Amino acid sequence: MKRTLRMLMYLFFGAIAGLTFSIIATSTNDMNMDNIYYWIGLVTLTVSIVLAIVSIYLYRQLKTVASDYTKYMDMDAYDIYRYNKYNDLQVVNTTAMMLSIIALSIFMIIEFHFAWILISAVTYIVVLYLTVVQTGMVSILYPDRDLPKLGDEKYAEKLMAASDEGERHIMLNGLYKTHGFTQTGLFLGIVILIFYSIITGESQIFSIILIAVILIISQLKYSMEIREK
Repeated sequence: MKRTLRMLMYLFFGAIAGLTFSIIATSTNDMNMDNIYYWIGLVTLTVSIVLAIVSIYLYRQLKTVASDYTKYMDMDAYDIYRYNKYNDLQVVNTTAMMLSIIALSIFMIIEFHFAWILISAVTYIVVLYLTVVQTGMVSILYPDRDLPKLGDEKYAEKLMAASDEGERHIMLNGLYKTHGFTQTGLFLGIVILIFYSIITGESQIFSIILIAVILIISQLKYSMEIREK
């Protein structure tokens, strides 16, 4: 019930935001979407570069502490530190990667200067490299555990098996909340795309269909996984 009410609330605010944007857009005769996309591309590219630098800093900091944590804290404090710091590192890398992809796609689609396309592509490759390298740090942070490699076909199952009960509870609780947020977010994305298509005249039907299909498959997958067997 709470989830349904929350979804309806998001839908209401999304509709209000869409209508507001529609009024503003229709009152502007010379609205140039390419210029708007260009500035969005610059902002996302700049932020992704900054986050890449932050990622390197966090990685070096975590690696330094992990080499001999006894210089800085006791075992209990280190256990919390390495868990939270590595989680922060993943958030930074994922955000940087997504923003660099956004910037790259914008500059490629609007066919802007090749230099911006090149910088965006290099930024994405660098962030991807950082992500791959830093993912391997798990074995350094938890040397006493038999953790699976990133490319393992049963990575999720083996990771759960290597975690204790408390960690499993935290992960499952986080994954469940993330699933609900993703479902709501994608639904709101469809609503926003509908308003965007109406406002700009640029058809987003393919994107709407694609998101709807992802929503359906995601829900079916979730239902199949939790079904009693």
